[in-house]
Amino acid sequence: MRRPKRYGQSMVDNCPFCGKIAVAKNKEGVAVCSAHKTEKLKELKCICGSWLDQRKGKFGPYFFCIKCGNISFRKAMEANADREQAESSKKNTQTKRVSGFKPTEITVTSDQLDFM
Repeated sequence: MRRPKRYGQSMVDNCPFCGKIAVAKNKEGVAVCSAHKTEKLKELKCICGSWLDQRKGKFGPYFFCIKCGNISFRKAMEANADREQAESSKKNTQTKRVSGFKPTEITVTSDQLDFM
């Protein structure tokens, strides 16, 4: 069944930093909320591993990869969010292993050396 379009619901932009409704554009041309007008997007990588070049077109911002070609803004942001989550979980597991180790000092006398 087809739903009719309603005014204001056909194209809703969200802020890539916080997820709120975007009401302004920053210097790069990305739709952001009023709190993030001065912030810039960080350097993003493609799924193939090469750096993405941000471009602005008729239908809004998008990214260009030398190997893959044009990539939509949404797909690039999702791919980098997954990469960030994987890196943060990797760092958390490494810190848990290190923080779980607590060295203890044992004093051994000459009588106890035979047991070790």
